[in-house]
Amino acid sequence: MADREFIQSGTTGPRLKYILKIFNSYTTAWIFSALVLTAAYGYFFQSEYLKESGIWSLALTLGGEFIIALLITGFITLFIYDKRQKDTPIQRVFPVVIWGRKLLVKIGPLLRQYLFSNDQEETPYNRITRNWIYATSSGARNTIGFGSQVDMDKVGTTLIMPATFTNTKTMTGEETGQFYKKVIGKHTGVETYTLNHFVHISAMSYGALSFNAHASLNKGAKMAGILHNTGEGALAPCHEYGGADLVFQIGTAKYGIRNENGEMDDRLLKEMADHPQVKMFEIKLAQGAKPGKGGMLLKEKITPEIAKIRKIPMGKDAFAPARHKEFTDVDGLFNFIDKVRGIVNKPVGIKMVIGHTAEIEDIAKKMKEEPGRGPDYIVIDGGDGGTGASPHVLSSYAGLPMKQALAVADWALKNNGVRDKVILFASGKVATTIDIAVAMALGADAVYIARGFMLSLGCIQALECHTNACPTGIATQNKKLQKAIDIDAAAKRVATYADALYKETQMLAESCGYDSPSQITADDIMVVTSPGHLDYLSELHGISAFEASNERRQAKEGNMSVGEMKMKREQVHT
Repeated sequence: MADREFIQSGTTGPRLKYILKIFNSYTTAWIFSALVLTAAYGYFFQSEYLKESGIWSLALTLGGEFIIALLITGFITLFIYDKRQKDTPIQRVFPVVIWGRKLLVKIGPLLRQYLFSNDQEETPYNRITRNWIYATSSGARNTIGFGSQVDMDKVGTTLIMPATFTNTKTMTGEETGQFYKKVIGKHTGVETYTLNHFVHISAMSYGALSFNAHASLNKGAKMAGILHNTGEGALAPCHEYGGADLVFQIGTAKYGIRNENGEMDDRLLKEMADHPQVKMFEIKLAQGAKPGKGGMLLKEKITPEIAKIRKIPMGKDAFAPARHKEFTDVDGLFNFIDKVRGIVNKPVGIKMVIGHTAEIEDIAKKMKEEPGRGPDYIVIDGGDGGTGASPHVLSSYAGLPMKQALAVADWALKNNGVRDKVILFASGKVATTIDIAVAMALGADAVYIARGFMLSLGCIQALECHTNACPTGIATQNKKLQKAIDIDAAAKRVATYADALYKETQMLAESCGYDSPSQITADDIMVVTSPGHLDYLSELHGISAFEASNERRQAKEGNMSVGEMKMKREQVHT
């Protein structure tokens, strides 16, 4: 198996190695043959001039001829290479011209983004959403004229139902009220934490994002009064930059709080709990970008600073296991939560991606049976991927989407009478006001946002997050590229974006006749499900997953698959 290769822009080692690798037998033959062809031309056609002016003058004179020779011999060399290589069949059939196709494939996303895609086509965020975030975070007026560009008859369009007779607390003009407040940790007796804002910065590690990006996020979070999640890469100086309240995420590798064997070090955990900015702890069971798979940080990205922060060695790839080795079931999870909570005496939550809904049901059932135990909050991460670099198959196809997963979790907690004991965070492609309203209508108490805040920093959706060559300096460790971010200016955009999300979501709630977004229900929002037909949000998410979970449980009791169970039932009826 060939060695992996990671080209870290702006560093001498990997880049020099890459440059040297370019000079293989083909490139050497190409340059040599061009020199020979140019020399032959000079000898046969410029010999008289050579005698009069000397070799250096001749070399300058033959510069144009050398470029022509490079082109001629380049095409010939490329033709030979394409015909001889065996990796790409079409390249052998269409030598040389195939490189035009490769160029178009490479620059295609850029051309589509700026020239060919309409305002509502791109993913994960279309141009309308991105421009709204850019305008909002910069403090510019984000109002529109001449009507909405959103097609209200299109299947999937979300519409909120305003109230004709709004409440008397609704403000006039563009003013909105401030009626949101949630307390985390009351049922377990820890040092509680009060949320006064329902928008918070989701888990993104230092290493995945640059120092300047995290410093901007932290300073902006402090200005807006919201939480900043460290991500599983541990607490770094950039997380302390602005003094914002932090959520310390405990990943499977226990980065930052691990001993030499990769096990959690209670002493280091206690040190994190004593940090004045760390207000809560979050045990990451899975993330939407790669549910069921651990992460890996290539050794080329591990700087001495990152190695010190994460407590990992230099010169070796850093692997995070797919699972926590401390537990394998719900009982073990609760014991681990108890252990962490006993050390930190602060709210302890979990982050999960829901697959089979029986798992969240088992968590809710155990919370009912054993009061005072279990997570203080739960982050429901959608299975549609996020900022983390991940295998395409996991990012795109593993885990329930956030809306359905959130509805299932909310129902499981309510059904077991413990909904008031836990705070639900929704995470996964939340970026706009309507996204927040939908999440809160489906049961979320608050939301985590990652990519939306990246856009507020200046992200242009170049889709280069995993390459270390992010052109905006956000998802890179390249010091030169990081200079694109002015921390103070970016922090202001982060805070402005968070404040605007609060204000506009509150405005939506008031338009429905409520005091707070927490009061928006799934029957206040409708979705176009077919041309001319709308269904309530409450009818669309959670029901199918709930039914499927029951069917799977019944089938397992009979040692059958769901399909076999249904066929057997049908056989009985006939």
